[in-house]
Amino acid sequence: MIEVTWYICLSPIKVRDADCIYSNDRLGKKVKVKCEPDDTIGDFKKLLSAQIGTSWEKIVLKKGNAIYKDHITLGDYEVGHGSNLELYYN
Repeated sequence: MIEVTWYICLSPIKVRDADCIYSNDRLGKKVKVKCEPDDTIGDFKKLLSAQIGTSWEKIVLKKGNAIYKDHITLGDYEVGHGSNLELYYN
């Protein structure tokens, strides 16, 4: 016979919600995408392309004059909750 012991954790566990990042294409289309800081720019483009109906390879994301590269994470670029990225089409 196997004896099972259950433990109850009384301290609250804070679960972090996903970040909401906005993307604007300057033509009036503003899209909100939920993602994690560990996601790469390529992952973000795939989530964004699913919402706008464009191939993710054609999307270029910029902030100022900097073009974001696909293999770098959002956290490395310090893109977080409420950030706005410029959306361009290639």
